[in-house]
This record gives sequence, C-alpha cells and structure tokens, in this order.
Amino acid sequence: MVAETDVVLNRLLFQYDLYPYRITPFERVYKIETDRGLFALKKKKLTVHQIEHLKVTYQLSQNLVIDAVTPLPSKYGDLVISGDGETCYLMPWIEETVPVTDLKERYRMLFIKAGQMHRATMRRDTQNSDDLYAQLTQIAMARKQEWEGFLNVAEHHVYPSPFEQVVFDSAGIRLSHIQQAMTFFSRGEPKDEEGKGIGMRRALCHGRLNPRHLLIERERCLLVNLEECREDFFILETASLMEQACVMYNGAPQWEKWLHDYLTACPLREEEGIFLFHLMLCPKAPSLFFNSYLTEKKKDEPGSIRKWMRFSRNHKLMLSSLWSWLEKEKKQAEAASPKEA
Repeated sequence: MVAETDVVLNRLLFQYDLYPYRITPFERVYKIETDRGLFALKKKKLTVHQIEHLKVTYQLSQNLVIDAVTPLPSKYGDLVISGDGETCYLMPWIEETVPVTDLKERYRMLFIKAGQMHRATMRRDTQNSDDLYAQLTQIAMARKQEWEGFLNVAEHHVYPSPFEQVVFDSAGIRLSHIQQAMTFFSRGEPKDEEGKGIGMRRALCHGRLNPRHLLIERERCLLVNLEECREDFFILETASLMEQACVMYNGAPQWEKWLHDYLTACPLREEEGIFLFHLMLCPKAPSLFFNSYLTEKKKDEPGSIRKWMRFSRNHKLMLSSLWSWLEKEKKQAEAASPKEA
C-alpha cells in the first residue's frame, strides 16, 4: 500500500520535476524532501471556485500584496493538478518555530496578519450595506429566540443543571446586549449629511482565519489554506476572529494588544468601529453551546461550565477593550474638530 502511494506521489511530483528521496505524511500534507529543497504536497478535493480563489491569492502573493503560502506552478504552469477524482498542489515547506499550542503568540500574529491583508486588499469605495443591516437584524432576532428557547427549557426543570444555572446568571445582560444590537441594526445603514447611505468597505477575506492557518518561522509569518478566500465586508471576518479567540483562548487574553495590532494595521472608520461593537454584542457562540449541550447524550457538566466561563470572561474583557477604543477615538475626533474648523 505504501509503495502504491509513493508511485502516485512520484507521478504527481514529476510534473514539478521533483525527485524525492524521502516522503513523510503529516495530518493534511506530505513533506517532500528533495535535492532542490523541502516542499509540502497537499491533496484535497477542490471546487472550481476554490481553485480560482487560489489563483487570486497566488497573484497577490507574487505581487507582495499579502504574506501567504500559495501553490507553486508545475512545469506546465498549473497551480493545481487534478486527476483520479482528487486535486493537489505543491507549496514550499515552512519549518515552524512556534508550536501550535502557543495560542498567545499565534493569535498575536493572526490579528496582525488579518489587519495587513484587509488593509492591503481593501477597496477605496464603499458598497451599499442595507441588506447587510437587514440580515444582521434577522440574525440578532434568531439568537434572542435561541436564548429564550434554552431558558424556557431550563425553567421547566424542577432542578436546573449546574450548566443551566450558570447560564441563568448571565441571561439578563446577554439578552440586553442582543436587544441593543437588534435596535442598532434595525435602523439600517447610517446616512451622511446629504442623506446618502454610508456604505461599508470590502476587502479580501481569508474565510477560515484560525491559529492553525498561520505558519510562523522565526521572523516570517505567512497565511495558509486560502481556498475559501473571497472579497467581502471585511469587518465580518474581524468580528468572527475576535469571537473565535473568546472561545478558544484559555489564559489571560491580550485584547488591548490584539486590538491595537489589528487597528494599527487596518484603521477603521467611525461607523465601522461602531458596527463591530454592536456585532460583538450578539455572538454566535452561546447558541452553539446550547445546541451542543442539549444534544449530548451524556452531559459533561464540568466541561460545559468551563467552556462557558472561559468564553464569558474573554467576551466581557473584549467588549470592555473595544468600548475603550471607541471612546478614545471619539475624544480624539472631538479634539481635532475645533482645529479643523
């Protein structure tokens, strides 16, 4: 079986004029050792759209617009090789110096790289975002209903479980936050002095930003796995990254540092900052926690409580840091207004 696999891989590598002396399988890639250097061969079923996304990121990387590990062209000029129902592509092998468990460093660099990518690919013009506000109003309403549904089930228990009791403790403030977000988004896109809508800016979004999709080799830091990249309202990806860190990070979060790094790389307009804050008032994570808990056959009360408390702590600190930044920006704008006048 191993020999057959090696034969298939050698046929693929022939298209790159590579003759390996060692092939080592890892989680999702093969490490290819050759006289010409180290390479990573990734095999994955890709759609036509995903292949086009890789081509876009290849051009951006070649033009030094974004820092990313992208496919290397074969000797025939193909970035992706298809055959036998599978697709694969070759990349340079990056020998990482930061372990995947070091989330503190990985999130620090991820916020920087996300900001740099958004800023470097951002469109100068804005796009009408009325539909976005309407969609988020519906999402906020749905999340309120999910909260109410979970609380209704828990209230009908004679003895609420330890996890349900912990959720009860924060239900009031959480529902208040969701209502605040719903009110904000239901007003629709803000208007300028002439009554025209102030649209939102778009940029290239990675699509799956997380600490594992970042390769760090000493001073080099590169994004990887960009098959799902697309142009979109980048502030949505920023919010997704922040919420993910609230769920994943187990330690003292560096929110002031992370926000400073991201906002230095990608400054936000006033309306974008306010939009981001209200978006973070109605996170998706609680709904996922509820669904996971309700569908578990054997309840893991300690584990559920631990995850909930970690998220709640991180989310509270994040909102505080984000609000402090908004207040600081507001004061600076007010102080600059008389001088401009």
